[in-house]
Amino acid sequence: MFQISSNFSITRLNNAELVAFFINFRKAVNTSTPENLGIEGQMSAFNSKLDELVDRVYVTTASEYTAAMRTADEKRCLIFRRIRLRLQMVEVADPNSPLVALQEVVRTHLLSKYVSTVVSRAYQERTSILQGFIYDLSNKLSEDDIEDLHLSDDIAALELANNEFVSAYAHRTAEKAEGSKGVTARLRNEMNDIYLQMIFIIQYLANSTVEANAAKAEACQNFIAVVNVLLSDAKNRLDQRLKAEATDGTGNSEGTGNTEGDGSSEGDDNGGSTSEGGNGSSEGANGSSGSGSSNPSNPSNPSEGGSSSDGNDPNKPNSDGTVSDGEITF
Repeated sequence: MFQISSNFSITRLNNAELVAFFINFRKAVNTSTPENLGIEGQMSAFNSKLDELVDRVYVTTASEYTAAMRTADEKRCLIFRRIRLRLQMVEVADPNSPLVALQEVVRTHLLSKYVSTVVSRAYQERTSILQGFIYDLSNKLSEDDIEDLHLSDDIAALELANNEFVSAYAHRTAEKAEGSKGVTARLRNEMNDIYLQMIFIIQYLANSTVEANAAKAEACQNFIAVVNVLLSDAKNRLDQRLKAEATDGTGNSEGTGNTEGDGSSEGDDNGGSTSEGGNGSSEGANGSSGSGSSNPSNPSNPSEGGSSSDGNDPNKPNSDGTVSDGEITF
């Protein structure tokens, strides 16, 4: 009997992973043609919903908080560079100088630990590193050292800029999650219903013994083999993400989104120092796995799950429907 694998539920995929799977599924349908698979009517609705889901998951929205994030990030990176440059100027030629101890502290606890590439790290990683830098500046250097190096104002300004970024980031996450979570979940459910209907029809035709359906039966049999490969690939990617999350210890997907995203991505969570890049430690992920049935032999049981996502995800489709990786930096 020809059957779509029921060992893996696509409702476990986050938004970006689900979009990637559905795009590859659509390409496979178009290769076989909807007519040969007997799903012309369903594919029309499927295509419409998929386009809407792609727009929702990867929508770019103007936000005052995004602008505030960018401004604060540019400011903190500039101040970090300035402080680090000043620390590099601490050079002591006389080994008996009382400043030798200061030089050692600067080199060991500041310059070697907080390298210049900090400014190219992902947003949230950069935030944590700068918090550590501020702490070490205040605790590894004495008050006199800080005054002698003229760092007091810059340390205060760096802490302020970092806090401004954290605040704007949190507000934007809440804003986006509130705006799109319900819509994305609805689209996931609707698309899962259509997907199950199509799989039911394809499986029926693949196992049909009616002579008039012979051509469609062969097309559907070949298509089932392709879909099972797509399901296997999707499961492998999910397993890799879950393993990475477990290793990271955060429970969040870095780059593909955590499991409580908002369904949209401004793409500026991953990157360098300006622009809407994407956050390697994404705040707003690419959606949660939904609950519900995805057993293709029972199209009457729709998925009840699916939540939204945020973040610039490596699963984001290109214009030709392929999926590529990459981080946008400032």
